[in-house]
Amino acid sequence: MTIAQSKLLFETLHSDAPFRERVLSSSNLLECLVIIEAKGFDCSISELKMTLDKYIKKENPDTGYNFSLWENNFPE
Repeated sequence: MTIAQSKLLFETLHSDAPFRERVLSSSNLLECLVIIEAKGFDCSISELKMTLDKYIKKENPDTGYNFSLWENNFPE
């Protein structure tokens, strides 16, 4: 994933509520990756995790950084 694509994914998470809800309500990172790829993004699991971690940290700054959407179970 290029830096431009990463920024676009981050911005899309902010601006596209239905997309954001589908991504954040997915049951695991593999399902999330399928949703992201269907939207036209091309990234690895680790790139996706980094982008989602950045989004979560920005949206929930008071919760600390120990938060994970999937309870730290990140299938590779």
